[in-house]
Amino acid sequence: MLNRLPVTAPEQKRLKRKKGFRVEHCIERYLLFHEADPAGIAQFHQLFAWMQEAEQSFFRSLGLPLREYWASGGKKSLGWARHHAAFDFFRPILVDEKVTVRLQLRQMTQRTLSFNVVIENEDGVKARGKLRTICIRGREDHFRTVPIPKIVRDRILSLARPPPRKIT
Repeated sequence: MLNRLPVTAPEQKRLKRKKGFRVEHCIERYLLFHEADPAGIAQFHQLFAWMQEAEQSFFRSLGLPLREYWASGGKKSLGWARHHAAFDFFRPILVDEKVTVRLQLRQMTQRTLSFNVVIENEDGVKARGKLRTICIRGREDHFRTVPIPKIVRDRILSLARPPPRKIT
């Protein structure tokens, strides 16, 4: 069951001070030939792989050693189990077409991270999705949900930036 415990009091204060701020991470990708169907269009599962690639890049951007914090053989034995992942497709992505995969942190609870995901390029939005992951600890077949470690939470909060200004 998804645990919706509130964040700690100091974190709530920091989030209130950062109201209107957001955490966003982007990667750019080209659709490779082997990622496309015979018609040269991205296979649906490839968008989920790109979502995971962007998520790993986001965690790498926190400046913590991934092998220590996320690998099953790491000292911390942490992982991120998928609770929910979904995409709505709007336009095809063609072979060798460049796209941006944008993760936007929507919510951070004590144990979960929820992201909006947008895949787009200069032609517009190609797909929109959602991803919710749960922080887990354990090895192989024995996992349990755990609170997101403080160092990880702090690093995520340090990435918060104001939204871009709209020029009128």
